[in-house]
Amino acid sequence: MAATPVTTAGLARVGLHVLLAALPLLAISAHVFGLIRMNWSAALLVIPLATSIVALSLFAPHPEDRVILHGFVWGIVACALYDVFRLDTVYMLGWWADFIPTMGTWIVGDASSHTAGAWVGYLWRYLGDGGGIGVTFFVGAAFLGLHHRPARQVVAASVAFAVFPVWAGLIATVWLAPRGQTMMFPLTPVTLTLSLIGHLIFGLIMGLGFVRTRSAHRYWPWTPVVGWFAAPTPDRESPVLEAPAEPTVRVARGPSRPAAPAPAPPVTSERPVVVPPPPLPAGHPSAPFPRQHLSGPMPVARATGSQPAVARTGSQPVAAPATGSQPVSAPRTGSHAVAGASTGSHALSGPSTGSTRTASATTTGSHRTATASARPSTPAEGTTLDPETWALWQRQLATTVKGRRTHRWR
Repeated sequence: MAATPVTTAGLARVGLHVLLAALPLLAISAHVFGLIRMNWSAALLVIPLATSIVALSLFAPHPEDRVILHGFVWGIVACALYDVFRLDTVYMLGWWADFIPTMGTWIVGDASSHTAGAWVGYLWRYLGDGGGIGVTFFVGAAFLGLHHRPARQVVAASVAFAVFPVWAGLIATVWLAPRGQTMMFPLTPVTLTLSLIGHLIFGLIMGLGFVRTRSAHRYWPWTPVVGWFAAPTPDRESPVLEAPAEPTVRVARGPSRPAAPAPAPPVTSERPVVVPPPPLPAGHPSAPFPRQHLSGPMPVARATGSQPAVARTGSQPVAAPATGSQPVSAPRTGSHAVAGASTGSHALSGPSTGSTRTASATTTGSHRTATASARPSTPAEGTTLDPETWALWQRQLATTVKGRRTHRWR
């Protein structure tokens, strides 16, 4: 919100707040001096003006009402903490008398009603005296621009305000009024010291409250009246000591060279992309066998002795060599038969089901059975694979990450 110059209407509105804040203290002094009785000033001045200002703030609020409300609340808090010290010296130590209930009887107009006087007197003290002093200080500080000053200066100004004119005005009333010491309290070194300490506590708490809520002063609509209280400029701040500049050393350099381009960051991917190899041409030694029709059997040629058995699949022969006297099984697809050749007179051929193919051979004399897995890890040397196994290995090689030493079946 931009600050604007002080206007007459604004001064009149704030003046009503300050007048209401000062009336409770002035009413006490006027009663002690005998100018106007306190029950009359309370009934004719304080209560009607307070009601009007509360209604004005509720139905026609203004930005400065926020600052005034903060001052009212912090004045009550400071007065309560002041009374913690004062009541301790009154009712526990007995160093001086409590004149607040007596002041309450002045307001109610009945000197014999001490209970009602105590209630009304302390209500007047907190809402009228404490809240009124807080409003007066906050408004004056906002007009002077204290919210732009450091916290120490604000607290010092608040303590000074609590001593003069607040404490000084109280002591002047007690000392100058004809019946001041009789109606309030006698002036002794003890009472002077205790009352001064109490007002120092009051000023300290009120100053700390102002520092805590100084952000509310951004709602204050006017610029500070006194210019030397405005926001500090760099000229008013403490000088900043700068380190002396080091002597400059000039170094002769050769012709400038263009900077080498920064290397491009390596392109990394979370998962490698494997491109399958192109299909091999027909007739290539590593090309897959042409798929045969599964409805008919595969012709098998049997061999005896040491001659290998040859089985023809399509137009390409498949040789299943026999080493020594061990049987050799040739894998087949579907329902094709498998021929096993052995050295001897007994040879057994067994069917293979699904993906597991087993060939059983019986040797002469001991009838020992050998079982071989249909999916060997590596093909036997010199053996040509059937189409299904060859296609399976091709898919395995195409989907295996490069750099692996072994290939696992998926």
